[in-house]
Amino acid sequence: MFQKIQHIGYLTPDLDETVAWFEKSFGAVNGGGGPLNASYAVPSGGRNAYMRFGRVEAEIIEPTDKHGLTSGRVAMHHVGYVVADIEQSMTELTDKGFKFAGPGAFTNIMGQQLRYFDSSTTNGVLIHLTQLPSGRDAPATGDGMEIQRIVHAGYRVKDLDKAVAWYVDNFQGELIGGGPSRTGGRNAFVNFAQVQVELIQPADTAGMSDDVHDMDHVGYVVGDISSCMGDCQARGLQFVADTPNTNSVRQQVLYFETETTLGSRMHLTVLPD
Repeated sequence: MFQKIQHIGYLTPDLDETVAWFEKSFGAVNGGGGPLNASYAVPSGGRNAYMRFGRVEAEIIEPTDKHGLTSGRVAMHHVGYVVADIEQSMTELTDKGFKFAGPGAFTNIMGQQLRYFDSSTTNGVLIHLTQLPSGRDAPATGDGMEIQRIVHAGYRVKDLDKAVAWYVDNFQGELIGGGPSRTGGRNAFVNFAQVQVELIQPADTAGMSDDVHDMDHVGYVVGDISSCMGDCQARGLQFVADTPNTNSVRQQVLYFETETTLGSRMHLTVLPD
């Protein structure tokens, strides 16, 4: 059902500043945007922009209500998954017990049809289905990093085994690996359809909710991390290490230093052959 991750959505207190950051740091192109009416996902309304770089996209949202947002920082907000037929997908997911917000799918300024899940049925996480316009599933245009796709969104969870079981049971997921994480705690990687999620149980879960998954990071796929690093550094980005590490599912991973990525956790990823 799920073909790929179309984009990660971010909240920002300053849309223009964040758009400029994506243009400078990733060579992104502003594909479109504008005013947003009040909605389930953005109750106060606001304005947005779709930044396109490599073959991926990021939706940047400046809500009218900026309570809780910090100047110079972005906060992960939602994930958009691509499906071939949004109406058919909604029917199948409704039959499984999922609920959806709003009266029906709507079309955004990019010509994409969207429908948000009711987050009470998705562990408190904002997720939407996305049907791309016919003939528009082409690579995005950007002069910066050659991002091939988004490999996964990462979530912090209080109970890793319970979270893995949720994806296995509800999305016919397959646990493909995991174990002790480098920062303490445990993690797991679950594939479902053609997408993936990384679930992370921190060493200290005090204060975390039993049934809410917290958005943690996004993994961007590139062909070669070493060849990407110089370009990224020339654009003002820095990394937490000089070389990538290899995780339990044989992906090479190198995180950006969050002080250079508007406080948001992102990593470059090279997939195994």
